[in-house]
Amino acid sequence: MCPKFKLLQTYAKNNYIPNMKKKLDLKEYGEQFRFTLFKMPPAWRFIQEHRLWEGFWKYGWVSRLLIVAALLIGLKFLSIAVNWFQNISAGNPQQAFQSMGMLAEQFFTEGFGFMFSGSMKYVMLILLEVLVFHFSRRTVYILTGNEANAEFQDFVDAQVRMIKVGVYAWVMELIFTIMFKVFFGIFGFLDFLQPAFVFAIQCYFLGFAILDNYHEQFGLSIKESRQYALNYIGVAAAAGLVAYLLMLVPVAGVIAAPILTSVAATLVMYELSDLHILGKEALGEPEEVV
Repeated sequence: MCPKFKLLQTYAKNNYIPNMKKKLDLKEYGEQFRFTLFKMPPAWRFIQEHRLWEGFWKYGWVSRLLIVAALLIGLKFLSIAVNWFQNISAGNPQQAFQSMGMLAEQFFTEGFGFMFSGSMKYVMLILLEVLVFHFSRRTVYILTGNEANAEFQDFVDAQVRMIKVGVYAWVMELIFTIMFKVFFGIFGFLDFLQPAFVFAIQCYFLGFAILDNYHEQFGLSIKESRQYALNYIGVAAAAGLVAYLLMLVPVAGVIAAPILTSVAATLVMYELSDLHILGKEALGEPEEVV
């Protein structure tokens, strides 16, 4: 740890007054959401400037196997497009236009439904945890000068944690979706709002799974992580939205989604939160959460 950062950390801890619990602030969450979205281009430049991919392959064959598995799933989307191009008739504009419509319908019924109608997006994130793990930790190291352990066992621990977080996010997403369906079933005149609410919940929990990697680096348990994330709903929702959309891009999007969103979320949390300075004290609780 660099001396300047250590001095800042000591000062902050000595002068910090716990804020037990932040109130729900939709305006603040909106600002977080906007700030996170605008952080995506700088995150991409940060990746290139600092060559964050360096050292990635030290995690061994397991990491490569997981990425290959994720890519194979991503190829499903590519196969839809290839099949369309093979069957399109360039000599008949009307038929070509109809084929475009069929492609869109097939993409959203087969591809979109396959990826996002259930647990598949979390399966993808679990398979790609090695990317989130590596790029998030490299970013924290560059920002703070505090190099964390990143051995194979650390990756295994992070992988197990991501499985737990993925299952939790999926279950919570199902619960909220059922609640929304019941609510909008009772108030049928508001039923047109249901897809937007369900989509927002999906974005938040997908983003939380990404954000948890940042929290993990500062010693937060999964329970502490999900409590702390409630202070940064806008950050998680924006990260989840971008990951959601990028994963729809065949092959390349599967790799880009965890890399870009993990780096962007790390940059945003470094600026907005005090977790990198205060550790668990940033939770604003007098005793450790069990």
